[in-house]
This record gives sequence, C-alpha cells and structure tokens, in this order.
Amino acid sequence: MSRKSGYILGVDNSIFLLLSIVAFVFIFPIIDNEFINDIFVTVAYTVVLLSIFSIIGKKFKWMKYLVIVAIIANSLLVFIQDRYLMATVFTVSAITFTIAAGILINHIAANKNVSISVVVQAISGYLLIGIVGVLLNAILLSFNENALSMAGDESKFSSVIYYSFITLTTIGYGEILPVTVCARSVSIFIGAAGQIYLTVIIAMIVGKYLTTKRN
Repeated sequence: MSRKSGYILGVDNSIFLLLSIVAFVFIFPIIDNEFINDIFVTVAYTVVLLSIFSIIGKKFKWMKYLVIVAIIANSLLVFIQDRYLMATVFTVSAITFTIAAGILINHIAANKNVSISVVVQAISGYLLIGIVGVLLNAILLSFNENALSMAGDESKFSSVIYYSFITLTTIGYGEILPVTVCARSVSIFIGAAGQIYLTVIIAMIVGKYLTTKRN
C-alpha cells in the first residue's frame, strides 16, 4: 500500500478503516452464493485487519505484531477447518479489534477539535465493537451450535453478524435468541459495551465541540 502522512492510496486512513469495516459488515451478509461468500468474507476480514495498520502510531508499535498474527491465523482457517483453531483465531482477532477500538478512543481523546476524521474514527470504533461481538458469538457456536436459536439456513455467519449488531444497538427484534448461559452473557456484554461506548464518545465529542465554540 502506498502511504503518505495519514493517507493510504489517496484516502484518509480513518476513512479507509471505516470503508473496510462497512464492506465486511454490510456487503458480505447480502451475498447468497456460498463459494463467493466464503472468498469474500476471508478477503474482507483480512482487509479489515490490514486497515488497522493505518491507525497504529508510534505509541502502539507492538500492536503491529498482533495484527500480523491475526492475519496469519485467519489465513490458516482457509486450509484447516478445526473448531479449536477457529476459536483461537477468533479470540486473537477479538483481542486485536478490542485494542484497535481503544486506540481509536485514544485518538479521539487526543484531538482538541471535532473534525471529520474524529467522527469517522468514532463510527469505526463502534463498528469494531460489533465485530468483537460477532467473533464472540462465532466462538460460542463453534463449540455449541445451539447456543443461539436460529432456524434452518439461518445458522450462517451472516446471521451471526446480523444478530450481533442488532444486539449492539439494543434493537433486539427477537427472531434470533441466546439460549445458553454463555450466549446470554455475551449478549449482555455486547449491548452494554455498545451503550457505554456511545455515552463516552458522545460526551467527548460534545465537550470538544463546545470548547471549540467558546474559543
């Protein structure tokens, strides 16, 4: 990737991260073809991991090694279908995305003014929490297919994405339900994390905006 001072391929790095997340979360679930679906999810997921490099500053250099490990581990799943490996890969990725969301919060807190970049980073952080929820639910399903009640062909990864983000936003339509104790705990965590994130970020952004207006 050609990169220059906050830009990747001519696109602001925070926007590049957001676009990669949007592709994974909103485009992947609408692909019906199973073969294309499998290819796209692997590519899109890898691009999201790669895009995290764009937000890693000097203070978080060690994070690059974690991202590399997550990318390599994700690639192994293409050739080796094992639930223990899958659980390990998703756990590493969940940790990676959680730290990435923390880095974005740190960037937002460090900025004195409210800019487009700050808003984009805030949105990206929120969506990253949703992806962490997706990974946690995927880990549960890898060990217990009945952890979530999904009828028929709904037991696809796209349904897990849908359920996780519906839980994150606390909409909860109810057609997919957490059945086991662990699944319910994960659902509570996702919903609470989403609301706490919004509360903290909105407070930060509003505070910075009001401070800027006074000055």
